[in-house]
Amino acid sequence: MAYFQYQARDARGEIQRGVLEAASELEAVRKLKSGRLYPTRVKPVKNRSPRRVPQEHIIRFFYDLSDLLLAGLPVDRALALISTNQTHKVFQRVVQGLLEEVQGGSDLSSAIAKYGDIFGNLSDHMVRAGEASGTLGPILKRFAFYMEQRQAFRQALVSSMIYPCILLVTSLISMVVLMVYVIPKFAQIFHDLNQKVPFLTNIMLQVGLFLEEYGWIIPVLLGVGFYGGRYLYRKPPVRRVIDRLLFYFPFSRYLVLHSELTRFCRTMGTMIQSGVPLLRAISLGEELLTNTVLKQAVGPLHREIKAGHSMSNFFRSSSAFPPRVGTMLRISEEQGNLGEGLLSLGDFFDKELNRSLQRFMALLEPVIIIGTGLVMAVMVLSMFTAIFGINEIQF
Repeated sequence: MAYFQYQARDARGEIQRGVLEAASELEAVRKLKSGRLYPTRVKPVKNRSPRRVPQEHIIRFFYDLSDLLLAGLPVDRALALISTNQTHKVFQRVVQGLLEEVQGGSDLSSAIAKYGDIFGNLSDHMVRAGEASGTLGPILKRFAFYMEQRQAFRQALVSSMIYPCILLVTSLISMVVLMVYVIPKFAQIFHDLNQKVPFLTNIMLQVGLFLEEYGWIIPVLLGVGFYGGRYLYRKPPVRRVIDRLLFYFPFSRYLVLHSELTRFCRTMGTMIQSGVPLLRAISLGEELLTNTVLKQAVGPLHREIKAGHSMSNFFRSSSAFPPRVGTMLRISEEQGNLGEGLLSLGDFFDKELNRSLQRFMALLEPVIIIGTGLVMAVMVLSMFTAIFGINEIQF
């Protein structure tokens, strides 16, 4: 991804300037047009390092701004108060930049759009919908809650992997220490006595000698594999192949589908409830999908809705999505509450995914313990074999 500086005109003919993140210049133009901005100049920004702001600060910003607006404060004064209370220096400068834009006559949505690398692609559209409907405070609170849910979802995925990784790393370190430092001590005794090393002990000894001599190659290969894999995954042809493979295996398909649908449904539901037009919400929701197979499956949805078809019929006719999606959306459409139905689906897929991850981790932990335990048992057996072999030596 790269950064592009743009100058564009909005629907009122006013000039808007800012910076956005896109894969190419054509992609940047497409994003601007989808946001009802008509670019007059787009050029890449050279050597622009992305500004890093923790997600917690952004979530807190939207909560605080919502509370201050609901308390009756004007936008500029609310931004001024939030700026003085910021502890993160980079984000404090961002809030001050927003304040300067608003005091200069810009809308808050236009100001936020100029900081797309900080706030993302959804923020300005949510704020614009709030400004148009006169409900900016409640919409900002709803958007902050949506971002909080996304953050909690990511943290749950990371937290579920912490204990198995610690267990695996600790076991590997213990095995390496035994093979490199402990078992060679026993083997040295046999060499000093001109005796043959027992078979099992000799195998562990050779593995330990290999690790001692060439062990540095393993982290190098892992590093090359990790960064090389990341580089290749960014290539569209490779990414499509990997995404198809993930959909081929039932368990990985289940994880990918539920995580993507959680993000898609919550994003769509939040935007629709906030007053963002349906077609624009679909475009933004599609941009958040990371799996190319699912993105391709959702692709025709925009065209189907534009042609007058219902969203529920689209999902019911597609085999890529669970039947529950089409059924729940049909009920929501009949009740005239599509946004709430999408949020309910997002919560459902989130709970199902967390339940599946908990079951998977509960199964993975004993598998790691048993696997490493068997290896350790073989190593201990090789040491006992060496001890018994020493006792049988004729001095």
